[in-house]
Formats: sequence, structure tokens, C-alpha cells
Amino acid sequence: MTLVETLPRDAGDEMILAAVRRWIALLAADDVEAAVRFLYQGEGAGSLAASASSLRAGIARYEPGEPLRQEPARVTPAETAGGPFDPLAEVFRREDGTVSSVDFALPINGEWSELVAFFDVVPVPDGLALTLRDAYVA
Repeated sequence: MTLVETLPRDAGDEMILAAVRRWIALLAADDVEAAVRFLYQGEGAGSLAASASSLRAGIARYEPGEPLRQEPARVTPAETAGGPFDPLAEVFRREDGTVSSVDFALPINGEWSELVAFFDVVPVPDGLALTLRDAYVA
């Protein structure tokens, strides 16, 4: 059983992006319940990842536009994604250097999509955790 993914307080950008990729891997494996448990559900968490059914429904609402494959949206592994778009993966930090948020394009149907997951990085007792604020076409 996967619990909330906890990162060290001094986690670098690559470690944070690797955590997002692990979350995407859970979705790609259709383990949406584990993907929900992976995220912190406290203050600031959006309703999109409050349950497996809401997360599934949110992803299913995305309709890939041209030039992407025209088929129902399914998250696929980040490691093998291709397509016409470059992957978006950006960590944002505050002026004091602490991490604040992450924007990460989701790989849909084997291609990098315009559907972006917006995460906040929040302090938890043992370090930092990701909370999904929202996901939409950006």
C-alpha cells in the first residue's frame, strides 16, 4: 500500500520531478487509488485528486486535440512519451530557495499532452509532499 510520498525538506528539482514521474507511473499502471494515496490531501489540495473516481473522471474529460492522437485520454508512461509537444516539467521556488510548486505535462496516449498537472509542494512532519492543486489544458 502506497502512502503519501514524502521527500526530504532539501529535495532538489530532479528529486521532486522524479516523484511526479512516480505518480504518473501509478496512473499509467491504472493504479489510481495508489496515485491518490501518493498525494497529500490536506489544506490546498484540489478536489480533482480527492478520490480515485474524481481523478479518473478529471483525466477522462481531457480530449486530445490535433495533432495528438484522437482517442479517449489515458495516462501512459512518461519514459516512453513522444509526440509533437516537448514535455513540460518545471519546479518553482520562492525567493528564499524553498520549493513552492511543480507544473508537469501529462503523457496521454503515448504522447506529451497539453494537459498539465499543477502541484503544490507542502511541508509535512517528515519533509515535503505533493498536493495536486488542479490539472487543465495550459
